[in-house]
Amino acid sequence: MNLNLHFHCVIPDGVFVTEGVDVRFEALPAPTDAELDALLRKIARRLICQLRPPADAPEPDALDFLESAQHAALSDWQPARNDAPPKRKRHSAFVEGFSLHAGVHLHANDRAGLARLLAYGARGPIALERLGTLPDGRLTYQLKRPLPDGRTELVLQPTELLRKLATLVPPPRRNLVRYHGLFAPHSALRAKVVADASACARDCSPDGPAPQPEPAAPAACAGSIEPRPPATTPPARARSRVPWAELLSRVFKVDVLQCENCGGRMTVLAFLTERAVVKKILEHLGLPATGGASTRGRAARAG
Repeated sequence: MNLNLHFHCVIPDGVFVTEGVDVRFEALPAPTDAELDALLRKIARRLICQLRPPADAPEPDALDFLESAQHAALSDWQPARNDAPPKRKRHSAFVEGFSLHAGVHLHANDRAGLARLLAYGARGPIALERLGTLPDGRLTYQLKRPLPDGRTELVLQPTELLRKLATLVPPPRRNLVRYHGLFAPHSALRAKVVADASACARDCSPDGPAPQPEPAAPAACAGSIEPRPPATTPPARARSRVPWAELLSRVFKVDVLQCENCGGRMTVLAFLTERAVVKKILEHLGLPATGGASTRGRAARAG
């Protein structure tokens, strides 16, 4: 619940070297404390330059509702006071309020550990099971670790919780997970270093890998004038969109397509968009057919 801006980065322990059409991975040793200090100083210097508001930055009154709420929450935020110097751990650095921790290492074959690490980095900032309500309407949040003053929970008014949540809402149309280097979506060498997810799922299935088709006849050489016969069926294209149910399962570890009664799998049969049809079905099931007044999620900018 304390505003602590940080990034979770998963970095390979080496570099990829191109050798003709192939890519080879060259492992590197772990960084030293001196190298981490130099890297953190460079990061801190660049971040400080980025955090300085530009000369043409709009006034808080000219921002939309979400941005103005974030601005107010950041203005009232005070960092946690801790006069004791931080205890330096292995493969870590501390420079002018910035910290860098590079002490987590996984073996190349520890795929389960990698999945847990990625799920930890993609988790939400608030655990709903720790949030409770008092009889007077105030909210309590159980902390994972006690604060320096010994408190194990926070007691907040609903408006205080909303102010804290405003600072955690990401900007619209911004990806929270980004890939760089050879892992970037438009990298020409991405296909050589990233495994095919469909092939991995097929090979790891309980029935074993699917039988491979017979190799096709070699194509005609460049000097041949005989045209190649057209394919009878076009090749299947890879799925470019991840289903929303799978995305929810990755982030929140909740399978929304699992039936709570029988435990079976649910299937989307149809999407109903006609208002009259939806209203008739809801009234037949005895459910409310009208909702609250709809409002725009983001107010228009003042110009």
